[in-house]
Amino acid sequence: MTTLAADEAEALSARWEKAWNGHDADAVAAMCAAGLVYDEPALGRTAHGPDAIREFVTRMGRAYPDYSFTRMGLYTEVTRRAVLVAWRFTGTFAKTGRVVEFHGDDRLELGDDGLIHAYRCLYDNQFVLSQLGPS
Repeated sequence: MTTLAADEAEALSARWEKAWNGHDADAVAAMCAAGLVYDEPALGRTAHGPDAIREFVTRMGRAYPDYSFTRMGLYTEVTRRAVLVAWRFTGTFAKTGRVVEFHGDDRLELGDDGLIHAYRCLYDNQFVLSQLGPS
């Protein structure tokens, strides 16, 4: 297995950011392999397959209709086909109108087919919840 070249990592990250910021659940899912393992420890969940990520993107759009991600960094793995995309999230929570801002990392592992086979999303959910205030 080869590692990712810098231009390949940049192109992947740009497509990932565009799909998420376009609230395009189908485009995000299309970047993922059928056997995707999607892990989001902050929410205590691991899901499998493109349908799981498609559903999550759709839920995010409902919860934060104006959400956007700004890439803060891009790091490539030197021993395998993987990248870490550091980002900042901003969005207005639909139920309360409160603006939420936080940072996190997407760890994306790619197969030789160019699709994402493992996606781990890391951020501090307690910090997010503190910005939402009482339910």
